[in-house]
This record gives sequence, C-alpha cells and structure tokens, in this order.
Amino acid sequence: MAEILDFETTLFQALEEKTAWMDTSVLPSMLEDYRVEHSCVMNLINVLIQKGLIAPDPYKLDKKISDVMLPDEEPFSEADRNLAIGIRLSDYERIIDFLCNYFKFSVQMLTLERIKKLIALNNCFQWSSMTPTNPQPNTQGLAEILALARQGTDTLSISVINGSLSSISKTIITINSQLKQVTDLQRELYKSEIRKKILHAPDFPPDKLHDSPAAGIAQVKKLFPQYFGKQPFYSELIEEIFLENSETEGLQRQKVLLEKLKITPQKTEKKVQQVDTKSMIMDAVRNLSALAPLLTVVIDKLNENNSIVQSEHQGFGEKFMKLLRKAFGLREKPVEYTLPITDIITQTVKNEKINFQKTITDLTRRSTFYNSFSTRNSPGYQKIQSDQETVIYSFLTKQLSECQQMLTLLTAYDKFFKTAVQAGNRLRIKGLSIELTSIKNTMVKTNQRKAEYAAYIEEQQQLKKLGITDVV
Repeated sequence: MAEILDFETTLFQALEEKTAWMDTSVLPSMLEDYRVEHSCVMNLINVLIQKGLIAPDPYKLDKKISDVMLPDEEPFSEADRNLAIGIRLSDYERIIDFLCNYFKFSVQMLTLERIKKLIALNNCFQWSSMTPTNPQPNTQGLAEILALARQGTDTLSISVINGSLSSISKTIITINSQLKQVTDLQRELYKSEIRKKILHAPDFPPDKLHDSPAAGIAQVKKLFPQYFGKQPFYSELIEEIFLENSETEGLQRQKVLLEKLKITPQKTEKKVQQVDTKSMIMDAVRNLSALAPLLTVVIDKLNENNSIVQSEHQGFGEKFMKLLRKAFGLREKPVEYTLPITDIITQTVKNEKINFQKTITDLTRRSTFYNSFSTRNSPGYQKIQSDQETVIYSFLTKQLSECQQMLTLLTAYDKFFKTAVQAGNRLRIKGLSIELTSIKNTMVKTNQRKAEYAAYIEEQQQLKKLGITDVV
C-alpha cells in the first residue's frame, strides 16, 4: 500500500507537469499548424472557384459551428461530384477556421472523444494519397477535380495546387503526431482520475488494490457510475491500473510509465528563436488573396443584374442607336447609376453617379492582383516580400482602406439593384449579402494580423528603449 501511494504521488506530479508542458509548448504549435493548413485549403478553394470547377457554398454563412464536427463523407453520383466536393471542401475549411479562431487548444479541451473527431477530420480528405483511384469518396472526387484544374498551361494554378497539397500533407502528419502525444497523456489522466476518485474512495476496499486485472475491472465498474456518471468506461485502461499495482510486474510498468511522462529539457535554451516579423506581415498580406474568388462571383452577379436593369430601359430608340454605334465602330454609351454612398467617417448618405463599366474594370483588376500573391512561391508574393517591412505595412494599410471603399460601393450596388427593377424582375436580381459578409470577414482577419504585427513591433521597440536587447 505504501509503495503504491509513493508511486501515485510521483505520478500525479509528473502528470501535472506534463499537462502544463503540453499546454504551453505542444498545443500552441498545433494551432499554428492548423493555421498553415487553413491557408493552404483556402488557396485550393480559390483556384477551383476561379476555374469554375466548384462554386462557393451558398449556405456557408448559415452553418453554425460550436464544436469539432465532420464534413459529409457519403458516396455521391458522378453528376453531383463538383457540387458535393464544393460543399464538403467548404465545410472542411469552415471547421479548420473554427479551430484556428474559436477553439481553445488545451489538454482540458482535447478530450479523447474530441481527439477522435480531429483525427477523423484530418482524414476526411486523404491529402497524402490524393489520387482518382482512392476508394474514399471525398478524396477521389477532389483528386478528379484537381486533375482537371491541372490541365492547360496555367502554371501558377498548378504550382498553387501542388504546393498546397504538399504543405497540407506534411502539416497533417505533424498534427496527427501531436494528437498522439495528447492521446497518450489523456489516457494517463483518465487512469489517474480513477485512482483518485475510486481507488481512494471510502467504499473501495484497500485490500483490492492488488487484485487481478479482471477482478479490479469488476470492482471499479460497480462504483464508476457513482463517481463518473455517463462518462465512457475504458476497461483496457482500468486493466493497466491494476497491472501497475500488481506485485509481479508493477514496478517495471511504473518505471516505464514515469519515464514516458518525463519532459526532456531543451538543450538550446540560450538559442532564442527569433520571430520572423516579415512573415507576420506577409501572412496578413496573403490573407487578402482570399478576396480574389469572392470578387469573381461579385463581378458575375453585378453583370447579370446590370443586364436585367438595362433590358427594362431599352426601347426601340435605344436599340436603334446601339445598332448604329456598333455599325460605325463607335464607343458604347457608358452606363451610369446614381447610388446611395455612405461616408465611412460621418455615416451620412449622399447620392453619387457611378460608372458601371469602370466598377467592373476596377474589380477585375483587383481580383487578378490579389490572386497574384495567393501563394508564397508566386512572383506577385515574391515581389511584395522583397520590399522593406515598413513599405509592406504601408501597402497593406492602403489595400485595406481601398477595400473598405470597395465594400461601401458594393453595398450601395446591392441596395440599388434590389429596388431599381420592376416588381416582376426582382426575384431575378442576384443579392450580394453572402459575398459582402465574406469580404468583410476577410478584411477583419487581415486587419487583426496587421494589428498583431504592429503591436509586436511596438513592444520590441519599447523593450529596446529600456535597454532589454535579448527579446523575441
């Protein structure tokens, strides 16, 4: 009995230290790995949307996520492949986004049940076996779509696809390894709770601590509902407890367990890991590339809405003049709309005359530009990265300001088109609410990363003023 108590004292202390180490060292790294994966998944989605191989999920904003969940993995027909993969890939991205921004990566939150879901999530697309012959429906369907996307001479898209798949595959391997570490720890924490709550309970006979595994499991099972309610009962873990308490192999098992829980100190304590501030600001810049596919959808909807409005105002005279201009090679009469523009600062609304063709040209140019730096190895990304950080920061500030103006303009267009047509055509008008919300969310995330960079730079400058130079 005394030997068991000594072992448990050492065990509980080791578990407490291991938990703290996981929370501060391993799990923050896991969060960063999921952020890398999320960025790569977004790049894949952007390429596939731009090529018209999948469409944005129209119900994306209606899907609420409050915990780890899994995309659909049921088989689908060949005719439904693009639609099914588009929705499932969008769901996958939303879940990863939830993990990156709302989930707390801690040992307490990563229960055995959640870990099982995360491993299943990591495998719902088998990124390292992305082939059309893969038997898993999601992987097979996505692989077939990616094969279509690789066709042609669009080397940038092919590079984005290959680079993203490679990064995701490596990241998933790392995350699964980290989850294995948390799983091993959770198993021992589960066993320690059994020891504390049941084996030390007043109604548990002390002489039964050295029972055989089968008898020990039976003893614990009687008391389990009283102390653990509806929590899962893992008989194999209970068996391990009694093997660790046994007189024949207990000491050896205890030694192995405590050795496994040891935290190996880092030998490079003096080597301070420098924070790559340029990568910080470039992550914020690259986040803007998520706007590219959204703007492509917006452009298509605006053109459709414009066609509906123009069709209502083209009488015989207008059609005749249009034919004359076409016959003599004359420039088309510009389409102008008077839109209610809201001033960002004063929030006052005033009507402004806006050239529609110029709007489409500006949006197309902006979409192409944002797509040009969607991956780290793209020429556009390399060009921006070659500048000094202060220049990149100013560039990002300017882009966010212009995006805010663009968002205001698109909001005005959305309101205008919904009221500018006759009642019979209103159902034909394409609303922009989903795209506007997604654009706004992308801008918020980009601004958050920009603010994190600015706060870090300011903190380092303040520390240096105080004479503290060994900072990270």
